[in-house]
Amino acid sequence: MTTGYLVNPDLTHRVIEFEIEQANQFLGGTTEGHVSVAFQEDGSTYAALYNANARAERAEPNPVASLARNQADTGNPAFLQDPIRAIAGPVIFVHAQADQEADFQKIIDVVDRAIRAVGNYIEDNPEEYTLWRAAVLNTDKVG
Repeated sequence: MTTGYLVNPDLTHRVIEFEIEQANQFLGGTTEGHVSVAFQEDGSTYAALYNANARAERAEPNPVASLARNQADTGNPAFLQDPIRAIAGPVIFVHAQADQEADFQKIIDVVDRAIRAVGNYIEDNPEEYTLWRAAVLNTDKVG
C-alpha cells in the first residue's frame, strides 16, 4: 500500500491508502499521469499523480498542484502565470521514492501550507483567480 495526500481542485484534502495501480479510482479517469512537484519552503521533490485527460474533459483546475508543478519546473510558485501547464482534477501527492514513505507527515505539512497559501490568494484576489481558471478551462492544450 502507498500513502498519498489527495487534494481536490476545491482545496478539500485527505490522506488515502491505495495501491498504485488503483490510483485512478481517486483521480476520476483511466489515463494516469504523473509529474514532479516541489513546494517553495521545502525544496524536496515529490510526485503528483493525476488524470492526464482531466483537462480535455474540462475538469476544474487544481491550483495547489499547478503551484507545485510550476515551483518544480521554474523555481517560481506563481501558478497564475502559466495556465497552459496547469493540472486539472484531483491530485494525489506521494513521495517521489518509495523508501521515503516513512516521513509522510512532511508531505502533509508542505501541502497543507500550499493549500492555505492558495486559499488566501483566492480570497484576496478572486478576480485574478477567476481569470486564470477561465484560461485553463478554455485552452485546448492538455497539460
